[in-house]
Amino acid sequence: MRPVHLALALGLAACSGPPAAPPAGSPAPAARGVVLISIDALRADSLGPYGAARPTTPFLDRLAERAVVFENAFCEIPSTLPSHLSMFTGLYPTEHGVLPPSGVLSAAIPTLPELLAAGGVRTFGHSEGGYVQGGYGFARGFEEWSDTPYAADTDVERTFGRGLDSLARVGPGERFFLFLHTYTVHDPYAPPAAYAERFGARSLPPGAFPATGPDFAAYNRGERALAPGALAAYGALYDAEIRYLDDVLERFFAGLESRGLARDTTVILTSDHGEELHEHGRFVHTQVYPECLRVPLVVVHPDRTAPRRVHALTEIVDLAPTILELFGARAPSNVAGRSRVAELAARDADDGPATGRAFGQDEETDVVTRTVVRAVEGRPLQLIRRHPAGDAEGVWMGRELTFDARPPELEVRAVAYHRPRTVEVRVGATVVARLAVDTEWASHRIALPAGGRRVVTLAADGCERPREVDGSADDRCLAVKLAGVALDRVELYDLAADPRAQHDLSAERPDLVRTLAGELAQYPERALAEATHQTLSPEQVQQLKALGYL
Repeated sequence: MRPVHLALALGLAACSGPPAAPPAGSPAPAARGVVLISIDALRADSLGPYGAARPTTPFLDRLAERAVVFENAFCEIPSTLPSHLSMFTGLYPTEHGVLPPSGVLSAAIPTLPELLAAGGVRTFGHSEGGYVQGGYGFARGFEEWSDTPYAADTDVERTFGRGLDSLARVGPGERFFLFLHTYTVHDPYAPPAAYAERFGARSLPPGAFPATGPDFAAYNRGERALAPGALAAYGALYDAEIRYLDDVLERFFAGLESRGLARDTTVILTSDHGEELHEHGRFVHTQVYPECLRVPLVVVHPDRTAPRRVHALTEIVDLAPTILELFGARAPSNVAGRSRVAELAARDADDGPATGRAFGQDEETDVVTRTVVRAVEGRPLQLIRRHPAGDAEGVWMGRELTFDARPPELEVRAVAYHRPRTVEVRVGATVVARLAVDTEWASHRIALPAGGRRVVTLAADGCERPREVDGSADDRCLAVKLAGVALDRVELYDLAADPRAQHDLSAERPDLVRTLAGELAQYPERALAEATHQTLSPEQVQQLKALGYL
């Protein structure tokens, strides 16, 4: 499983009951059908319409000339299962309550396909398994559903072909909804050879670990080293996969045209989350920085002939209300996700508070992460706050823990798990102390450089998993337990000026920290209906491991 699970939330209530009639004065639906395409792990800034450095999407670039491009779309959680269920329910992950690896959506929470089918819309869905298998709740409401497990990047051709075959069975005048999901650009990064060659990624440099989910996860745990030239090679492979996907998309749109559906169909292209390429020291999608949260959202509407770019903050939970309105309905009044049909119709929309909140638990430690993205004077700002939860005795850290502290000194009580540990203490990039932490509690004092708030990192020389030590179910990798000191960490980024979140403004702008912290405090914590759980089959476990999830 990925080390971090996070959920971006705006305080939605449950989606319940049939879709209501559209509001008075809303534009009449212009499309007979909607196709929702989710490209798993596709980060926005790797696409041409979002400023990609390489020519990854020539077809999508042309498509964007008559599409609506949402420039600031964010997912609710960089994790496949809960993010896709947020697409399907209009609920934030803490509200639908489904988390990996075994959560199943409660029958009390209706899904978008169920609401559409109840209104007479024909529904078809095809995924590539993993965390988008029907048993999690995705198959509900579809008259036709497939989730053949992902095996190779070229599976996307099979998946999209199935979608076109489904649409061939739609009769004249029948309304339809098609959902397509693919792992094409997800790890392992293994594009067809011709595309890898085109991006100079035919082979990895000497000493580089394979570009697979398990290997990336091992790197994130500190168990792999990054060879010279490897980072550039991984990025080239990832972009080559996108270039291949772009060609498949072009053939899919040609298929819509040949079936006479292109002029009646709205196509929505998005992703469940982005992908980390070491911008903040990790790979895959484990943290709440923009490379993981910002996703593409491109809508091709049959009535559009000119491009439109929407700067307002938009979220994945907006998809369900938008699609419902495209079919002449709207989400129930207690759903807070907002329809974006007004933007598609080139009308100005009341953007409201434009605020998102996030929550996460690092499974390697006791650290809980919350983040909020808010538009302030038209600029998207992001506040990230990490707070160790712990228990009455203290807080476990894995290999590293970073937090804020103030001079002149830091005093902490510590105990090592299973065997003694050496813990390096860094302030910024400077090592200020090395602690010998034994298996009995002891106090340690560390002098800090003079000045204001300091960012302190504790780095242990390793960690142990209780599962491997004593056979327990605890799979966290534990190094040292800490007590007697606040271990919070706050970061603030101006995503307009600093889209990759490299310059922390929290010390410079305490006023904005206070403002956004107030927004963050409103985060909804309770599930609206308890998720159930399933027993994973050996085949499911094998596939999830291959994708780097377990």
